Amino acid sequence: MRIGLFTNFCLIFIVLVLSLLILLSSQVLGTLDDITAAERQKHRSLQLANELFQSSEDLTKMARSYATTGDPVYERFFFEILDIRNGKRPRPRDYPITYWNVTDLPVPTALGKAISLMDLMRREGFSKRELDLLQQAQKNSDNLVSLEKQAFAAIKGLYDDGHGNFTVSRAPDRGFAISLLFGERYKAEKARIMAPISQFMRELDNRTQTTLSDLQSKFQQQILLILAVLCTALFVVAVATVYMRRNILRPLDYLSRQASSIAQGSYSTRCDISTHNEIAELGAGFNTMAEAIEHEIIKLKQVEGSLRERLKEINCFYAIRRGMESGSLEEVCRTIFVNLIAAMQFPHISTIMIEIDGKQFVSGQYDKEHARGLCKQIMVYGQPHGRMEVSYSEEQPFLLPEEQNLIDVIGDDLGKWLERKQAEARILVERELRVRDAAIREFAAHVERMREEDRKYIAREIHDELGQLLAALHLELSLLKGVENSKKEKVEIIRRNMSELVDKATQSVRGVAEHLRPASLGLGIISALKKLTDEFRKHSGISCRLHLTQAPVDLDEDQTVAIFRIVQESLTNVARHAEATHVEITLSRNANDLIVEVRDDGKGFDSTDASRKKSFGLLGMRERAAVLGGGIDITSTPRQGTLVSLHIPIKQNERIS
Repeated sequence: MRIGLFTNFCLIFIVLVLSLLILLSSQVLGTLDDITAAERQKHRSLQLANELFQSSEDLTKMARSYATTGDPVYERFFFEILDIRNGKRPRPRDYPITYWNVTDLPVPTALGKAISLMDLMRREGFSKRELDLLQQAQKNSDNLVSLEKQAFAAIKGLYDDGHGNFTVSRAPDRGFAISLLFGERYKAEKARIMAPISQFMRELDNRTQTTLSDLQSKFQQQILLILAVLCTALFVVAVATVYMRRNILRPLDYLSRQASSIAQGSYSTRCDISTHNEIAELGAGFNTMAEAIEHEIIKLKQVEGSLRERLKEINCFYAIRRGMESGSLEEVCRTIFVNLIAAMQFPHISTIMIEIDGKQFVSGQYDKEHARGLCKQIMVYGQPHGRMEVSYSEEQPFLLPEEQNLIDVIGDDLGKWLERKQAEARILVERELRVRDAAIREFAAHVERMREEDRKYIAREIHDELGQLLAALHLELSLLKGVENSKKEKVEIIRRNMSELVDKATQSVRGVAEHLRPASLGLGIISALKKLTDEFRKHSGISCRLHLTQAPVDLDEDQTVAIFRIVQESLTNVARHAEATHVEITLSRNANDLIVEVRDDGKGFDSTDASRKKSFGLLGMRERAAVLGGGIDITSTPRQGTLVSLHIPIKQNERIS
């Protein structure tokens, strides 16, 4: 049986069983309600019959109590009981049958409608036979009431006039009344009342018992029917359970185990299900899926191998890209060797050769007679600048075109890196040239200002010193004209004054000339430095020592002036800014350069801050050294002094004397 048909059958069966159970349950509940209603009716019927019996007993009790005591209250309650039974007085709610037995005779507070006891019995649906018996009992009770009323009249002195009316007056006769209420006739009438009531009880009991027996039998049949339905349902459930375990659950469990086997990697697993339902179709679909999975796994393994190779190439590509971000050409080639060889299919026999602008870089022992190789030309700005060659030392296949594509990409990246390096070099040169041009322009302006200062100095010296001296000489000459020969002493004094003025003018001219160009420069750099140190000690008061090379050096005029001016500027900076106590000047040489060092023990300075402030003294020193093809290094540390080191290449025609 197919699972869909089985499921529909089970669903229909469950709906039918539930509907039948609901129907039977509703009938059982109705039967229970009928049994309850029959029990309640029996109870009410017995209660009404008992009330009839009890009312007769209460009437007897009230009548006898009145006859023996003469208390009118018993008479009043006698008639109240009679009126309530006959429907002439409202019935108290929940009228108790022991209401009149209490000593204090309480009066009920809640009253209902006035209805006779016989009408209540008719409402309960008594049978005609039962109502006849009750009516006979009430009729006999009414006969007994006649005796009780006759006794009440005798107590009051009233007697029957022969027509049933108590209008004859005589002396009250309590004994007569008592004999009426306690006599044999009264007892006989009392027995006549109880006979139909007893018969009614038997009739009522038979009728209600028959009804209850029928209802109980019906109830039992309904319960048995429900149990039969439940047993049938349990049997069908058991059969369905066996069917499900054999044809659904076991095949599904087997299918689950086979699926777990495939999940664990056994892709050759297949299902063999012999049932003739949807599970068999599912097993066939499972086998088709397993075959497709096995086929796809084989393809995925092939793709995985290819992806692993591609991953090596991608890692190689990005590692080389990161290595090209900084470093020299040798470092970039080394990075390419390490990563590209690792990405090749046979790295243990791979060799890489990179040739750029005549320079050759090889990863290992390069064999020009290699078995197989791949080549990529390196282009820089569209022009060939070299090539990159990857080779195998043994006969092994390349993964074409993948490995060739990788080599092409790396070769293109290397060409772009060379383009970027060249562009960066040009940018740095252009930036340095712009900075140098700006510095030269500023230095030229500074030199022009210094020239103007020198012109002012020369003009001032000539105007102040030479002008005054010449004016004094002119005055002395004018005095000399007016002097007579007799005054020789005065002439001698004028002559001496004129001689002193001429000496001072000579000294002034020499001072101006010395300021413009020291005469010691004509004697060589050593003499110029000695005189410079002597004047520095004399004017600054700072200790200064000069260390000279043993072999004298013959320099041309430009070199001598440049070295002198650099040392002069260094000493000027020491005197103005260093706050030093000692300075050492060293002149030496090596095989190719002349070296001049000026070292002080002053407070030093921040070289970065000095560059930012554009110190023209330091700038002029560097420019003078650059003109001679040399260089100058200025090293200074705050509170540790300053060292100025000048290196000037010795010209080819220089000779050592």
